[in-house]
Amino acid sequence: MDVTRDNFGQALAEFRLAISTCDFAAIDLEMTGLYEDRARQPSHLDTKDDRYFKLFQSVQSYGVIQVGICLFSWVDSKSDEPKDGGYYEARPFNFNVFPCTSVAGFPVEAHFGCKNTAFEFLARNSFDFNKWVYQGIPFLNADQADRIRADRVSLLTKRQPQMEVNEQHKPFVKTLETTLRKFMKTKGERQLRYDTANSYERKLVYDVVARHNTLGTRSRHGCIEIFKGTRKAMARHVAQKIHALNASIEDARGFCQIIDILSAARKPVVGHNMLLDVMHAHAKFYKPLPATRRGFGSNLSRFLPILIDTKYIIESTPAIKARYRTSNLDEIAPMLERESMRSNTHGMIRNHPQFTRDVTHTMHEAGFDAYMTGATFIRLLNLEGELDLSAAPVSSELVLYRYINRLYVALGDELYWNLTEDSAKESRAWRAANSHAKALGDDVFAVDSATSLSDDSCSADEDDQSSSSADASFFDDLAPELDALSLRQ
Repeated sequence: MDVTRDNFGQALAEFRLAISTCDFAAIDLEMTGLYEDRARQPSHLDTKDDRYFKLFQSVQSYGVIQVGICLFSWVDSKSDEPKDGGYYEARPFNFNVFPCTSVAGFPVEAHFGCKNTAFEFLARNSFDFNKWVYQGIPFLNADQADRIRADRVSLLTKRQPQMEVNEQHKPFVKTLETTLRKFMKTKGERQLRYDTANSYERKLVYDVVARHNTLGTRSRHGCIEIFKGTRKAMARHVAQKIHALNASIEDARGFCQIIDILSAARKPVVGHNMLLDVMHAHAKFYKPLPATRRGFGSNLSRFLPILIDTKYIIESTPAIKARYRTSNLDEIAPMLERESMRSNTHGMIRNHPQFTRDVTHTMHEAGFDAYMTGATFIRLLNLEGELDLSAAPVSSELVLYRYINRLYVALGDELYWNLTEDSAKESRAWRAANSHAKALGDDVFAVDSATSLSDDSCSADEDDQSSSSADASFFDDLAPELDALSLRQ
């Protein structure tokens, strides 16, 4: 489903309903650029803090123009055939997003850079820039919304310092004050229309009227309407303005409502090389990024608590890497799809009937990339491909625990950043998963009798023991979500 501001209300309702029953979500973001120069690009020599700072700079510099979210739900087959156990139903959403430009008639400014090569790349992939600007869904994160609300409510409820009036407009203010005194003394006359020639005069009218507790204003085309009322009536008027302001802010938050729903659902979120995408989503649609890597990791346990990176799955599993010789999504996804077609398991992933007409099959459209990311995740874990990652009933769970919250970073000999590594206490679920993995050994992850799929880079050596004792305390709380994602064989 291609979503713009015109059909956002419908998409929001469908997304809210669909996420309650989905097993996991896959995401992808398209940005206006990546890195300003070579010095700011990721390097294998980076420390984790260096890498976070470089990605932090990228997020601060560039904007998000499209967000793809594809929801995957398992559907049990009605067939009695044992081999026909069911399929995953996909609902891809392609959200075109553009920063909010106004709230309650007041301008909101957003600044972001763009890179010529990024725009050329988007243009080559048929990106519609006019649709992005004119029909993009507005967004305003929670911190921005709170700041605007506080500023506007303060203007409505607190007496503001009087404006300094230049010499040219002192006669205008004097005439206005005289008119207001007569208006307040006149019985029966409830409203007064006052003409203004420019925005400065309008500000002067608002400023002078605000000094009177029994006068209020309404903006009209070409003039300002001034009306009288009791203190109680004025209080009701202010309350109505605050209510209208809150409604306007909620509308301006726009796409952030989708991210709020995704965050509250606490579903597993799958991405490909997803760290930069997650940082952009945090900064643009949730709250500003923390200054430190550890602060960001802590926030993720509340923002998106279960993350799975398909690039890490590929890079950390030697048999997968050897077989496909690539971990790029636009290369490995078609390979896996062709394999599923040859093995007659292509129907294991199907689009929901209402989500077929808008599928473009164009890589680098966020909605389609999110769909391909989710499909790749399913096929990598043997829901539709030929790689057999399981040799025991519990192995699907163990595979998931090996990959949860390990985001691909490629730092020297380190493949991943374990988001839970800085915590002190190990959860019961994490201990149980690791004890099972150690007891069962590498055979659990065998492709066949000849090929091992053990994850050498994250096996139970001393380096990995530090992460196995990391804080995964939230895994206990997330047991229902992980059970829902138990891989159907």
